Amino acid sequence: MENKSDAHEEFYFDYIRLLVENRMLHRSGYYLGASNSFVRLFTITARRYWLAQATSEHITADWKVHFSIRPRDISLAFNLLSELYYQMKLPIGLKARYPDHWKDYENEWPKHMRGREITVYIFLYENTVKTNQTMVYSSKDLNQSKYMIDWILSSTKDIYENHDLKKTDEIPLDRYLDYVDQAEKLLEQYRIESNGCADGDYPIGKYTSLRNEKFVAIEDYDDNTKIRLIYPPNECGYNGSKDKRDLTKEIVDLKTYRIKKRQNKIIKIIFFITIIFLLIVFLINLL
Repeated sequence: MENKSDAHEEFYFDYIRLLVENRMLHRSGYYLGASNSFVRLFTITARRYWLAQATSEHITADWKVHFSIRPRDISLAFNLLSELYYQMKLPIGLKARYPDHWKDYENEWPKHMRGREITVYIFLYENTVKTNQTMVYSSKDLNQSKYMIDWILSSTKDIYENHDLKKTDEIPLDRYLDYVDQAEKLLEQYRIESNGCADGDYPIGKYTSLRNEKFVAIEDYDDNTKIRLIYPPNECGYNGSKDKRDLTKEIVDLKTYRIKKRQNKIIKIIFFITIIFLLIVFLINLL
């Protein structure tokens, strides 16, 4: 329910206007704004989540749904997807890339990030007190994983808990799939074109793909005893850190989801008809 003060505040799903006005809007726990090369819709939970990830050196699960959008359609796509996200009351947020060379920036969307024009965050809780692991790759061959490594964090406390994040902040994965289902229908309705599935992502729909962007470890090119954490290169695939919880095993592709959704609807209708029929038979027998 919206606060009375919220009702008087402007809150608009307008990519271009957010870019130009450079304001932070707020309503009912959601924020809209443009900064650091992205236009975002997010919640306070999202901000806590991002801080926890940074404090955890990005060594915790970081699954995302990527929307592949042709650059000239990003503005309209963001307007549609952010409003849908707000209406469905999902708990974290989404972001869309800036236009190339926006204002006095020399920024340009990297070619290796094609297909990730809009990102939707999937929150998964992790207890960082446990042993944190990721996969090691050689800088000479990013296609081939080598071995798992334990990564010791500087903090000995549960970082997520310290940022007021709880297991109960997670939502069923079907809610993300339901969002993706409705989002893809919207994009098709407005004839928005895909920019092609991102390299290294796991495709689940015409516009959408999954990827775990938890950091991986990479050996120094000249000295393989030196290891550092980096954002997973495309060559490492959709789960480069080789996390045991692989969401591609839990989130089915959109075609399968729609079939199952129709089947469940038919089952419910048959069940309802059966109950009505039995009730009628029961009433007839009473006469």
